Amino acid sequence: MRRVARGPVAGITRLWTKRERRIPLLAFVLGLGIAVTVWVLRGYISGVEAVGYPGVFFLSFLGSVAMVFPVPGLISVCGASVFLSPLLIGLLAGVGETIGEVSGYAIGYGGGTVVERRRFYPRLKRWMDTRGTLVIFLVSIIPNPVFDVVGIAAGGVRYPFTRFMAIVLVGKTIKGVMVAYTCYYGVTLLPWVE
Repeated sequence: MRRVARGPVAGITRLWTKRERRIPLLAFVLGLGIAVTVWVLRGYISGVEAVGYPGVFFLSFLGSVAMVFPVPGLISVCGASVFLSPLLIGLLAGVGETIGEVSGYAIGYGGGTVVERRRFYPRLKRWMDTRGTLVIFLVSIIPNPVFDVVGIAAGGVRYPFTRFMAIVLVGKTIKGVMVAYTCYYGVTLLPWVE
């Protein structure tokens, strides 16, 4: 009779031994590490900054994870960039959203068999194989709610995860920085704002 190990270490070991789960697990640990680091360092940052930087990261992360329940991630980026460093706000928003997009990819990856049974699957697979990089980049750089569908499609056709995450990171970071600087200059250049 084979003895099955139990406990949190055994659970993490089971997750780690499955090759397709390693990268999402590493992305989750990285995101958690960044979040904890920002939370610990909040004591060294004063005033609005103490809530602003971690708040933007968490709202951006939650906005990407929550497909049904929209969280105002872009609004927090826009609001915080007026008081804080727009570059740092944009970078934190990009990283938070990228880590959150693992959920859409995982849904598509896990439901891959359901997607494969659909009539449109061969066309979708061909489309992602030939134009996937461009589509993922363009949809991630534009502020829109459609990206979740693209992430699910990428997971469903088994688009390479590391490539998906790299493209999303670049696109979401560019988007976050553009939104942050647009809001910063849009508000600070108004004549009645001092």
